[in-house]
Amino acid sequence: IHLIYGLGLGYLFQVASANSIGTVILYEPDLNILKIAFTLVDFSKDIEKNNVFIADNIDLLGEYIHKKSNTKNTPLMLTTRAYRELNNETFDEMVENIQRMIGSFNLDLKYTQEKFYPLTRSIIRNIPQLLNEIPLTAIKDVFKGKTAVVVSAGPTLDRNIETLKKYRDNIILIVVGTAMKTLAKHNITPDFLCIIEAYDSSKQIAGLDLSEVNFITEPYSNPNLRNFKFKQIYSHISQNMPVNSIWSSLTAQNINEYLSKGTVSYTALNTARILGCSKIVMVGQDLAYIEGQCYSKDSAYKDLECRYNKDNNRWEITAKNFEEFANSLSNSPDEEKRKKAAENRLRNLNNSLYYVKGIKGDKIPTESVYAAFIKPLTEFAEMFNDREYINTSMEGAQIDGYKNMPLEEALKDTQPIETREIKSDYKLDLTSLKTNITTEISNLKKTKEDVLNGEKAVKTLNNDLKRYKAPTVEVLKDLKKVSQIFLNLSTSKAGTLFDFITASEKIDIDYEMKMTGNFTIETLTTLIAKFSNYFNNAEKKIDRVIQLLSNTLEKL
Repeated sequence: IHLIYGLGLGYLFQVASANSIGTVILYEPDLNILKIAFTLVDFSKDIEKNNVFIADNIDLLGEYIHKKSNTKNTPLMLTTRAYRELNNETFDEMVENIQRMIGSFNLDLKYTQEKFYPLTRSIIRNIPQLLNEIPLTAIKDVFKGKTAVVVSAGPTLDRNIETLKKYRDNIILIVVGTAMKTLAKHNITPDFLCIIEAYDSSKQIAGLDLSEVNFITEPYSNPNLRNFKFKQIYSHISQNMPVNSIWSSLTAQNINEYLSKGTVSYTALNTARILGCSKIVMVGQDLAYIEGQCYSKDSAYKDLECRYNKDNNRWEITAKNFEEFANSLSNSPDEEKRKKAAENRLRNLNNSLYYVKGIKGDKIPTESVYAAFIKPLTEFAEMFNDREYINTSMEGAQIDGYKNMPLEEALKDTQPIETREIKSDYKLDLTSLKTNITTEISNLKKTKEDVLNGEKAVKTLNNDLKRYKAPTVEVLKDLKKVSQIFLNLSTSKAGTLFDFITASEKIDIDYEMKMTGNFTIETLTTLIAKFSNYFNNAEKKIDRVIQLLSNTLEKL
């Protein structure tokens, strides 16, 4: 993808249009420049091309990038020095916005490709435990009008411990997993603990007494998290996490109120909203590295620090105690695997170092993922503007929509909460659940018939290509048949179990089809390999999921 910023007289745009075999996106936010340039120069041959797109605003640009991007083809931005200097005041900010947007798209795509199948398996495995979990909306507004404090594991959490103790009886305290050990060390018991990770993050809370803590998690979260003794477990069934539709469909639950943006802090904010809290205060939500610290000194990842390396003239993230960091990060019994996971994590953190606007107006270091969280938190406050939002970091990233205020000032007018008793008469319809699981098994068996037909069609295509050694009419007819089976499965099974378990292979085929301009022996060979992988893996995964569903059904 070639992203051209600024049309000017169109020379750069025309060069890209003439030479790029991929996608060309022209971003020109000034409509007057577009009008003048199109009047002076004939761009008709350029704009008629199927691979050329023109955007005059950031939202339309985002649509084009989302439509055409892939984890394998990160956009390359091209512009002229004159155009950068002309828009010097806004250029850097615009580039940061585009980088965050591309990063967000790539994260979503990568997550879909790598996680949908294992998450689907996790949900099915979790079903026996999910029977006893109460949907969070079943206790909606139970703490209406109260003040909620959402605690994250940022460095400034340490400075607010005593204030949290002072006002503990006056607030609904919600903590994310990485901050739980910090609170426990200071004998602070939260009302709710939020953990939504798909990987085994149980070390975040290992060894703690959680019997008086309510646990909030997702249907897909790691099964080991449900092994702890909690007061009660509540399900937060995020609607924008597609795999959650598996559980909502099986149980006919309305999940419209469950919002998430990939960060547990967002889930905690939405929890406070669903509970009815009218004032929501964030603690430790720094989203940046403060005075060299990445996390609270007593949190799960306390060993990370961010320092400026004068020899390399750059900020670097290291682990003060590498062994402890590796142990906190991975639950693997294999020391080498723990070490490798820690090394990869440090490498990724350093490769994604970023700078954001701080509360004090300065630029402060962070990682790109944290930078990407700023906008969703801002949008949350804008979307639900019927309550008050306060950020007590005072030194971290600026999050618009939240008042910047010390915790003492934010809580000084709160009053003790008389009762924290939570009652719910929610009961899951077990008979209906069993019926729906049986139906899913039947649907997968029927889908497998189409998959087997796809395998046969791919074999025919491959044999004909070997026979003719060219993209003949017969070969292209075979390709059309294979493509039609694939497209029928992709469209008719969208949002179903089959769609989730084949997401990775589907993305690979989509990418190859986007990139294939002409059918040659080479491109056809690549497509055949991708289609073969899709249908073969689909057959295997269907069998595994059917077995998993059958085993789960026996346990109910």
